[in-house]
Amino acid sequence: MSTFHLKVLTTERSFYDGEVDRIIVRTTQGDVGILPGHVPYTAALGIGGLTVIKDGEERVAAVSGGFVDVSKEQTVVLARTCEWADEIDINRAREAAERARLRLQQQESDHEQDLAQIKLKKAVNRLRIAEDK
Repeated sequence: MSTFHLKVLTTERSFYDGEVDRIIVRTTQGDVGILPGHVPYTAALGIGGLTVIKDGEERVAAVSGGFVDVSKEQTVVLARTCEWADEIDINRAREAAERARLRLQQQESDHEQDLAQIKLKKAVNRLRIAEDK
């Protein structure tokens, strides 16, 4: 089976760098599958999952924000945050979700409400990814 080169970078580290069979990533427009030979493509990432398939084995990560860029040479995912399902601290994610829910119940500015909503989505995504592993 043919493969392609994938780099996943965050502001904190080089998260992944290697050959893969395919990936599935959540963009702001929905999930997109990338296979070897994919046409050039660039999209903004949403809050969701990144599934990396290598040698038939799947590994899933929680991703929030950034971009995916597919070229003939490689696919690059530049993510604000990215962590493998088995790296997620479930208790910390639950606490973050609860804090965000409490913030949403408070009468704050629209900006504060938007931030709380994003934090809740990130925490729920991390929980979903961790619990599905």
